[in-house]
Amino acid sequence: MNISKYRTIFQNLLIQLRLFAAECLLPAALLNLCIEAFSRESVILPFFYLFRSPLVFCYNTLLICATLSVSFFFVRRRFVRFFLSALWIAVGFTDFVLLQFRTTPFTAVDLLLLDSAFSIMRHYLSVFQIILIVLAVLFVIAVGVFLFLRTKKETTGTSRIYAGLVFGLFLLASIFSTRLFVSCGILERNFGNLAQGFHTNGLPYCFFSSIFNTGISKPVSYSEDEIDRIISSITGSPSATSTPSADTVTPPVSTPPATTPVPEPALTPEPAAGPPNFIFLQLESFFDPLYITGAAFSEDPVPNFRRMKEQYSSGFLRVPSIGAGTANTEFELLTGINLDFFGPGEYPYKTVLKDTVCESIAYNLSALGLTAHAIHNNDGTFYGRNTVFSRLGFHTFTPIEYMGTYRTTPLGWAKDEILTPQILKALSSTDGRDFIYAISVQGHGAYPEEAVIENPAITITSLPEELSDSYYGLLYYVNQLYEMDRFIAQLTASLEAYEEEIVLVLYGDHLPAFPFTEELLANGSVYETEYVIWSNHSSGEPVRKDLEAYALSAHVLDCYDIHEGLFTRFHQTRADSETYLADMELLAYDVLYGASESYDGEIPYQETELQFGIEPITIRKALIQNNLEDYFCLFVNGDHFTPYSIAYINDKKCTTTYINSQLLSVTGFKPAESLTISIAQVGTDSHPLSFSEPITISVPMDAYPQD
Repeated sequence: MNISKYRTIFQNLLIQLRLFAAECLLPAALLNLCIEAFSRESVILPFFYLFRSPLVFCYNTLLICATLSVSFFFVRRRFVRFFLSALWIAVGFTDFVLLQFRTTPFTAVDLLLLDSAFSIMRHYLSVFQIILIVLAVLFVIAVGVFLFLRTKKETTGTSRIYAGLVFGLFLLASIFSTRLFVSCGILERNFGNLAQGFHTNGLPYCFFSSIFNTGISKPVSYSEDEIDRIISSITGSPSATSTPSADTVTPPVSTPPATTPVPEPALTPEPAAGPPNFIFLQLESFFDPLYITGAAFSEDPVPNFRRMKEQYSSGFLRVPSIGAGTANTEFELLTGINLDFFGPGEYPYKTVLKDTVCESIAYNLSALGLTAHAIHNNDGTFYGRNTVFSRLGFHTFTPIEYMGTYRTTPLGWAKDEILTPQILKALSSTDGRDFIYAISVQGHGAYPEEAVIENPAITITSLPEELSDSYYGLLYYVNQLYEMDRFIAQLTASLEAYEEEIVLVLYGDHLPAFPFTEELLANGSVYETEYVIWSNHSSGEPVRKDLEAYALSAHVLDCYDIHEGLFTRFHQTRADSETYLADMELLAYDVLYGASESYDGEIPYQETELQFGIEPITIRKALIQNNLEDYFCLFVNGDHFTPYSIAYINDKKCTTTYINSQLLSVTGFKPAESLTISIAQVGTDSHPLSFSEPITISVPMDAYPQD
């Protein structure tokens, strides 16, 4: 045995470890402090975190070390370390920026939302701020190029062998310590409160967790027998009634202001033939501001909603997010699946539902003959709804691109009043009954830090000290709530006169992005909004029941003796079971990732052919106009054009001006004797959602201006 040879290898390995410590360990610790300063929005708090949770801090430093050790594989180690360090700083800074506009931190899933982020950037950042960000990125790139050109090659013939040993050692240490710390409870695997989880476990661990911990992990007990047991437990006749719970607390209003009256329940309703029309209205960032302890307003911002929740069945609704994450509340409501089963910060719309069909209330009501419509007064591509809704069973989807002209808030969001005619249009579009899922946007942030409303209808007369910095944001917000509340009254008044029976379910998707705490809210939870079940027919005695978002649709259907669908029956029959959550997770894993044993091995749902808009956009005729020697344009006449209508001529996108719903003017196309024209609906991300049927016209070349 050549002992000296192994001694030399060991000594070289120690040298590499000391080099690693000098070049990676100290920088990793400094990077950890830096990104935690961004995450906690404080220079001091990272040091409290260091001394209060030294094991967690050292663990996160180890993770950063493991990434920096990759630099030892490259000939320009310093440049690679700079690049990797810049990535970590970018993660921390992005987290800091996002926390200014929402209450949830930056996760890897946000990278899947870049297309949506670009489309709403104008609502969050000024032109000056965008320019600063671009300049900062260019500066980092310039520094990187400089370092790449100036750094020397730092390697020898055998260094990569030792680099591999060092990297492997720290990678194994990271994996082992992760499993050890999770099993010992030092680190959390799932975060009930994402923001708190990032502070408790550290940004590096949580960010990595959002990369690798996605989807629903296979439960240990998952098997065909377990699924059969669950299915057997719900195949009996489910109860068609709901048991009222204790009344929920409603904040007092000293002097009720004059309001738009909410229609009273009919006293002698006619019996409905078959299921009613169901409308679920998800209200953006909507909640009762009188729950804010110590806050007072010149008048009640939501008088109509308050009257509705007193007269109709209602309760608190526990939602999966705070300040953001509309699509996740939407996912729970539509599918009946608990978002807690997924990875931290995950959006199933951008992961599993990108290529998987999932049971939903839309599919289930369609099985009973209802036509499923989705309506949203925002971009159709946001959260990928333009493709996801076909995998959730909707027949039509009407986003803002198909709604014509509309009014906007001072921040540029469409006002919710535009939803009323769209909902009525969907109801009248079929001879049968309809399921409508409408998503509002008016209450969306980011909320301003200065006055943007000249003569607010609602003023703030008192505010707790903790929210003093949010005064102008809250002033803007409660005035949007006031208008949203008037929209609710307008909608219910329109639906009251509708001949068919209608059930309208109203609820908030999450709390707005303000620094609320449990102590600042009278109901004691930052995860609670409220829901109301209204009907234009008598709905009996109101029931007060607090619910999870994933159980709301099953509860509503149960009130109307409807039990269609696996998850509907599960929630209606198993809510009081001791294994309720565990069994729900088994079912969710089975239908989304497993063998579909719940459906006898074959998913019974097919992706729908999603139609955009209720009314088809059509072209009747097109005409070349040539009044000037060097100018010509094409006028297109048709139906249902909107400001988002863009003409494509011979497959080329052209400059299009919206004149009215029947007329567009088009310029910037290449003269040709044959012009094939179609109209696309194109959102702010420049993605065409649909094209009209094309028409072809012949145009003599002498109709164009001659050079």
